[in-house]
Amino acid sequence: AQRLERLKHFVSRSALDIDGLGEKTLTEFLDLGWIAEPADIFRLAAHRDELVGREGWQAKSVDALFAAIDARREPDAARLLFGLGIRHIGIVTARDLMKRYVTLPAIAALADELIALRADTAAVLGETEARHRTRLDKALAERIGVENVGAAVGHALADFFHEPHNRAVWDDLLTQVTPPPFAVETRASDVSGKTVVFTGTLETLSRDEAKAQAEALGAHVAGSVSKKTDLVVAGPGAGSKAKKAADLGIRVVDEAGWHAIVAAAG
Repeated sequence: AQRLERLKHFVSRSALDIDGLGEKTLTEFLDLGWIAEPADIFRLAAHRDELVGREGWQAKSVDALFAAIDARREPDAARLLFGLGIRHIGIVTARDLMKRYVTLPAIAALADELIALRADTAAVLGETEARHRTRLDKALAERIGVENVGAAVGHALADFFHEPHNRAVWDDLLTQVTPPPFAVETRASDVSGKTVVFTGTLETLSRDEAKAQAEALGAHVAGSVSKKTDLVVAGPGAGSKAKKAADLGIRVVDEAGWHAIVAAAG
């Protein structure tokens, strides 16, 4: 069941977004022993002759599935990192990490440094003090060097890559896919080069989707309102951030206003 959930996450819309690999199909391939880990998805074509003619499968549907899989052999690096289901690494955190480190081998190298940093700090502090982890957490966050990415992500990366099975899954996957260096493509917009804050409840998109939209428009997304803020997008329950924006004379729009900005972008 856990393996199925990991694979469902890997092929989900926010991760690799592979058409045709729903829960029923993944379960079928798991039961047949054709897949166990993400890399196995990219080896499914070896079973084409066995798959054609099974209940619900004809040559056309089989070839369509394999075409959808092959279309993801050069996936977005942030989506791939998110798709591995590493604790504390959602799609926004994955994008933030990839903007700083650009390639997946660089992420693995970072994880190795974090593993060594944990070991070295524990040795210096001693087991009792290390449990409190204050100094260690600060060191991990500083080593990552990404705004709004803290020690929890550092520990998660270190934990994931310290596990030999996970390392093998990672290495195997990278024999099947070749993500290009990560780059954020931006469009000219009313908020290009500006700082945007989202607050309150967003009703038509998630906070992660909103941040991704803003970045695609060349904006920087901040978590708090300050004199450097250019725009606040306020949903229901915005509270103190909307009030502070009004006090500072900062432009405030509702969610519909934000969608209009996105729609008007070049």
